[in-house]
Amino acid sequence: MLAIHFCVLLVFSSFVSLTHAIQHISLLHPHKLQRELKRVRSKNHFYARDVPDSSAPARHSSTDIQTIQARRVSTIIGGLDRAAQVSGWLSSLSERGSWPDVDYTTGCDARRANWPAEEHWSRIATMAGAWHGGFNGSSPQYVKNASLLARIILAMDFWFKNDFTNIACLDSGSTSSCPCGTPGLWNTNWYSNILGLPLLVSKSCLLIGTALPAYELGHCTTINLRAYGTFDHDIHGVGYLTGANTLDLARVGIDQAVLTVNTTLLSDAYRRIHNELKIQNFLKADGIRADGSFGQHAGILYNGNYGKDYTNDVLDLETASAGTSYTADAAPRSAFETLFDGHKWMIVHNVLTHALHWDFSVLGRFISFPVADNQATASINLNLTEIDELGTAWSSDSLRNFASSLSTPSGNANAGSLIGNKMFYANDYMVHRGANYVTTLKMYSSRTQNTECTNSQNPLGFHLSDGTTYTYLQGNEYEDIAAAWDWNLIPGTTVDYGATPLSCGTARYTGVESFVGGVSSGEVGISVMRYTNPSTGNFTFQKAWFFLKDDAQRVMVSNITSETGAPVYSVLDQRLSAGTFYIDQSPVSSGSYSGTTPHSLFHGGVGYIFPTDYQTTIPVSLIAQSQTRSGDWSTIGISSQPVITVDIFAARLQHVNLSHPIEYTVFPGIDISGLEAKASATISSVETVRNDDHISAVYDNKHEMAMAVFWDSTGGSVDFSAFSLTANGNAAVVYQMNNSTAWVADPSQTLSSVTLTFSFSGTRKHTKSVFIDLAGGGFAGSSVQSPI
Repeated sequence: MLAIHFCVLLVFSSFVSLTHAIQHISLLHPHKLQRELKRVRSKNHFYARDVPDSSAPARHSSTDIQTIQARRVSTIIGGLDRAAQVSGWLSSLSERGSWPDVDYTTGCDARRANWPAEEHWSRIATMAGAWHGGFNGSSPQYVKNASLLARIILAMDFWFKNDFTNIACLDSGSTSSCPCGTPGLWNTNWYSNILGLPLLVSKSCLLIGTALPAYELGHCTTINLRAYGTFDHDIHGVGYLTGANTLDLARVGIDQAVLTVNTTLLSDAYRRIHNELKIQNFLKADGIRADGSFGQHAGILYNGNYGKDYTNDVLDLETASAGTSYTADAAPRSAFETLFDGHKWMIVHNVLTHALHWDFSVLGRFISFPVADNQATASINLNLTEIDELGTAWSSDSLRNFASSLSTPSGNANAGSLIGNKMFYANDYMVHRGANYVTTLKMYSSRTQNTECTNSQNPLGFHLSDGTTYTYLQGNEYEDIAAAWDWNLIPGTTVDYGATPLSCGTARYTGVESFVGGVSSGEVGISVMRYTNPSTGNFTFQKAWFFLKDDAQRVMVSNITSETGAPVYSVLDQRLSAGTFYIDQSPVSSGSYSGTTPHSLFHGGVGYIFPTDYQTTIPVSLIAQSQTRSGDWSTIGISSQPVITVDIFAARLQHVNLSHPIEYTVFPGIDISGLEAKASATISSVETVRNDDHISAVYDNKHEMAMAVFWDSTGGSVDFSAFSLTANGNAAVVYQMNNSTAWVADPSQTLSSVTLTFSFSGTRKHTKSVFIDLAGGGFAGSSVQSPI
């Protein structure tokens, strides 16, 4: 096997002599590559590190690397598909080694996201799997078939002969270091050159293994190691690799290591994985957070895309190393379990297709893809069998329970039949799950970001964290409709309609306000959001969501100010139409309604009740309609799927009087016949105690539960029927009277403690003050339980 000495091949324009040297190296045959790398390394002291060749004394057994190699090959083959297309690819492959239907546009003219030219290596990987030993659906005739191998080599050589030789093109395409027109196959997006392509190359070369001729092995090595060499270096426009990107690149290193039997490279790659596989506790951290959420791109909630990729990397690579000297120890395992404990809250089940999906609020910009594109919206894309296998190897109940619960069919959207409430304080996100529904709520603060538009994906997404609320019952409510959405009416948000221009360049913001978050008992919870529009500064509000027992949710909006003159709406929902909707129990046959005195709205298994006891000014007007809308996916991203036409139901409250706070109650998972009875019972039991600029509070008489939000930094006092509650700082509080237990959190994440004073009346008349230490660091904003 080729002995490898790898060096950092990410070179900036100031390192001209080294760049020329590496350009030369990339053209060498393998037996010269080792000598030349040694020569260049000896002349350039700024190499980050050396990976000695496999002839150096090994610290791990040869059995371990053989085990990992066999498992990696098995995993790669298990993930391959498109077997039916292999014969067609063989027929259409030109004598140059290219395919006529692959878009090889390179450099500045190439599409940045999902570079079409990578399809070349995707096909090679599939063909290599068919040659290695076959996979599901592939023909036995291809196994170790000399003709197939020759065609694979031909396709590889096409790329190798056209590979870029200017190393600056790794991350600096379209700059003076790698100007437009620079020869070779490269993309202006660093991801394609450092991760996208090498991930395909490394697994393709590993599948061919010892059958690779020297020239091809050398070029596989060049592509893999110039990517791996970017570790510990500041990638242009990105910085140092973190989170899922770290694990993707480590995967390249591992496949290269087992291909060339390089134990030191293998150790280095696993070291990087285990160093990354930990709880990240700083603000806007990429990676696993203490609450089980996953961040990427500095403050964006991304469990469903980058977190999913991160998960798959760990699954594949730790399954490969299980039982060997390369396996993870207790700390990385615990961190991975934390991630699964977060994941399970974010997954819903589509009862029509039987697919598991991520909540749209954890997909970031990938909301711009329809299911047909097989991106993050298509499914959770996690192998439950592999999760169970690693859980067994690690004796991990978290992993095994995750796999078993999601493997059990559900008759509704609540995948895994998980019931309760969870606040993800590190990423301003709450999930409330009932027996037959899932409600998710996404906010953002001065600690997080709302969304992103990258590579032309998600240009209209500015409002995606403005209190976005999705309610899933069938699991298909929001699937494949984003192209036809009104992006100024994101479900659950309060918005000055159309007052903020929506474009790619203005989509991404860090929030203005710190008082955003919530408190959770595990069964019930409160989410709070103080909002100032970060783009215009001309629109503000306060909003509190009370997730109560008995599947009721009370929403309060107060302290609205607007200088834009635009109509102000609180959006109830915008989703795929489920047919007729009802106002006050009567069907709306016209499909459109606008009025100021409704008592109830019902659509698609969700009921809404509006107070009818306003004395003077009517504060809101309800607008609801079901209509056919069309949309072009290319207007919100890079999908080439055809224009869609869908029936969409949208309902919103218009704030007629901005100085007047409003409230409404939501009942998910109910039918029209049960709405009035459920509403009557809840309204008689759940009292709105305060809803103003200073305090939002409810009391649930049936369950003897008080819930309060103190918006002011100095706290405040609120009177319930049996007691008054005073807080000395801004806080969210849930108090269970019958067992004298409180759950407290500081959504602003600025307080180290809070003092609650309870003044009871009647036969229990007494006053009690309780000093409560609040969590800090990576746990800031989390709920603290305290006896009273």
